Amino acid sequence: MNILFRLVSILSLTLIWMPASEAVNIYLTEVTPYAFAIEQKDKFDGVNVRIVKELSKRSGIPLDIIVVPSSRHVTQFPLEKEAYSISQINNFTEEEGVQLADITAYPIVVVIAHGVVAKSYEDLIWISAEKGIGTMRRLSYGPFGQDGRIKKVEVNTLENGFRMLESGRLAGLIGSQPAILAAAEKTGSEAMLANVLQIGYGAHVLRSRPEFAKSANSKALVQALQEMKKDGTIMRIFGEFQKR
Repeated sequence: MNILFRLVSILSLTLIWMPASEAVNIYLTEVTPYAFAIEQKDKFDGVNVRIVKELSKRSGIPLDIIVVPSSRHVTQFPLEKEAYSISQINNFTEEEGVQLADITAYPIVVVIAHGVVAKSYEDLIWISAEKGIGTMRRLSYGPFGQDGRIKKVEVNTLENGFRMLESGRLAGLIGSQPAILAAAEKTGSEAMLANVLQIGYGAHVLRSRPEFAKSANSKALVQALQEMKKDGTIMRIFGEFQKR
């Protein structure tokens, strides 16, 4: 009995003194409907916010959500040791953050100024020559970002981009379709959506710092994401915001 009592005591002390899992940061870009402020500035909701909360619950990994503008997301995330990111697929290189899993896919669209005709990607080249196409800071949108033939003008938010578009300061505004729809609704610019050109598809992906790409945390997060995709959780969350 004494031996058994000692074993139980040692096991109990071990469990008491086991360090709790430390939370790791996960970066999200502040853009509706993916991550946006509600009520106070330190409270957020959105597609990616809800995905991360469910991801943390299923994986058992505490995730501290950090919602920042796109420019800060791109510069801060690579500086972290163990950190994760949900962001557009083209916004980081594999050296900055290894892609672990895809999450959601969506069309990439350009809203064209009133009175301007653009029926193909090639049309964007000449219509952008004078005023440029508004694009969120540090977001590339795939080949569009590397195409030097298209003049680009940085905008800090899509909402400001719509205001510039309506005032005649831009020839067009690019973004993911869900974000464009949300920004148009917020600014009362729905009428401008009658002149939209789809130029491709994009995706949000989960990334980790390269040195943690094969860590236990990364594997657990990927497994949880796969389960969420398989059982329809991600589509349900995404659909909730698409219908708003």
